[in-house]
Amino acid sequence: MTRRRLVWVGLGLAVLAAGVGAAVLLDPDARVRGWAAGEPFYQGRAATAWRHDLAGADEVKAVAARDALAEGKGEAVPVCVWLVKNAPEPAARWRAAEALGKMGPAGAASGPALVAVLDDPDPLVRGVAARTVGELTPDPGAAVPVLVKLFPDVDAIRAAAKYKAAAGPAVPRLTELLRHDDPAVRWQAGRALGKIGEPALSALPELVRQMANDPDPLVREHAAEALGDIGPSAAAAVPDLAKALKDPAVKVRRDAVRSLGQMGPAAKPVLAEVMALTKDPEEIVRDAAARSARQIDPAAGGGRPDEGRKHQDED
Repeated sequence: MTRRRLVWVGLGLAVLAAGVGAAVLLDPDARVRGWAAGEPFYQGRAATAWRHDLAGADEVKAVAARDALAEGKGEAVPVCVWLVKNAPEPAARWRAAEALGKMGPAGAASGPALVAVLDDPDPLVRGVAARTVGELTPDPGAAVPVLVKLFPDVDAIRAAAKYKAAAGPAVPRLTELLRHDDPAVRWQAGRALGKIGEPALSALPELVRQMANDPDPLVREHAAEALGDIGPSAAAAVPDLAKALKDPAVKVRRDAVRSLGQMGPAAKPVLAEVMALTKDPEEIVRDAAARSARQIDPAAGGGRPDEGRKHQDED
């Protein structure tokens, strides 16, 4: 190639680069690129334009973009799904997943894409996807097995618990996690088993063991809670729950007596122990004992026998 031709080629490439730069500056919404690549659009902006906002160093702009997508609900779902699948920047993927979670029911259509993102190589993306899956609860047949693979990740455990009885296939692994080294994993596993309910009945012996022996009071508390949440089918644990009424930790005593109330008449053999806690030094224990006594036997203290309680997630 002659020297003159090389000069012309160089000039052509420079003009082309300048043209591309100008196109970017003149098309901040990436309409041309998005149209050429077949990207979805929202508010007249291609997915690539949203990607740049979500992944940018400007935190205020990134959060504003996420919230704008969330407010778009169903209209913005295609863009968010494209982003969680295709954006090379982890920040764009996890913020798009957050936007889907903030959409509520409108984001449910993104379920399959979010289940796929549970295998994302970035741990933050996986965590946000797990929390979002837990909020949107797509098909359990697809989501639960993938979530189980992520255990002992606590976000994945909490997401599985959202499926309640439909998360029954997770019970064996959750039961194993009751012996995990990390107490946060142990109590989250116990809580999840309680949310699953009767399908978690096979975990009863391990929950009883944790309630009686775990050195962490939060683990003992949630094990006691789980026994009550499983319900009257866990009545075999009544004697062990009665022993837990003497636990030195206030919330363990409270949840043990609450759970005895949830057993209903099956807890009548330990009604005297329940009544004794109506004189506990702690008010939350006394109140729980009084309610549980009425659930076990309406004649024990008046009131409605169905005056139960709902466990709080973070009690």
